[in-house]
Amino acid sequence: MLTVAVLISPVYAAGKRPLSFREKMQPMTRPGHADDNPTAVDRIRKTAPNAFLNSAEIPQSQVELLARDTYEKSRGYRFNKIIRGNMDRKEIALTFDDGPHEGYTLKLLQILKQTHTPATFFVVGKQVEKFPTLVQLEVIEGHEVGDHTYDHVNLNELTPEMVEYEIDRCDRAIKRVTGSSVRFFRPPGGNYNQTVLSAASRRGYITALWTDDPGDWARIPGDVILQRSLDRLENGAILLLHDGIQETLDILPQLISQARARGYKFVTLSQLAMNRDKKDIEPMMVGKTKKF
Repeated sequence: MLTVAVLISPVYAAGKRPLSFREKMQPMTRPGHADDNPTAVDRIRKTAPNAFLNSAEIPQSQVELLARDTYEKSRGYRFNKIIRGNMDRKEIALTFDDGPHEGYTLKLLQILKQTHTPATFFVVGKQVEKFPTLVQLEVIEGHEVGDHTYDHVNLNELTPEMVEYEIDRCDRAIKRVTGSSVRFFRPPGGNYNQTVLSAASRRGYITALWTDDPGDWARIPGDVILQRSLDRLENGAILLLHDGIQETLDILPQLISQARARGYKFVTLSQLAMNRDKKDIEPMMVGKTKKF
């Protein structure tokens, strides 16, 4: 079974009481680390032109993510990462990437409100700056917000400095409009390496991946998105959808209704993480496992 690994606070080494998992999940603020240099994006474009993702983005599949997780465990590495929730509970975390978007996010929020469905939004920093009130509305209506980098780039193509810049600038954009930093970080496309996970873990993030990607990013017909999502429903699932896709808006009410008819409950990512089995939540260091 996959695990969520929680970063050990520095106070642990000093002999003070470490924060519990639930305490770590509370709203927080964090200082930015990377310089908010206005020329940083230009540097990214010049040094890593292939980093910028577009409509042709192909997220990592569930098979690829699980294989990567198995490999990391075989090598003795544990990071602050979650791929799924408790497989003994009929809970689903509905997540939406790449927003907010004018003309789409408000409609999405209206559907979620009408169906009383909580969700988690992984927002892009530059979009947050364009449409701050939409992010504020996401929070006001009880949804969760996560960091999805500032420019929506393939972090594997960047230097460590640029990885930090992308994470931190998105964090600051979110903090300016909501008053708080967030707990979860999702690398665009699910593309990550040890540098990316270590940077996120040092900042106290839990890196959130997924169990189900029906492929709405490819603008496939709505009935295909719906059928793929329903075929892959399972306990503890994290469903990857995208803000800004009309086909997703069209089938979302039906997806929610049919999932509930099968006995599933929709929860935020924080709720999904906190409902894990205790045995699946261990105190871990970034990198190699450390036992106490």
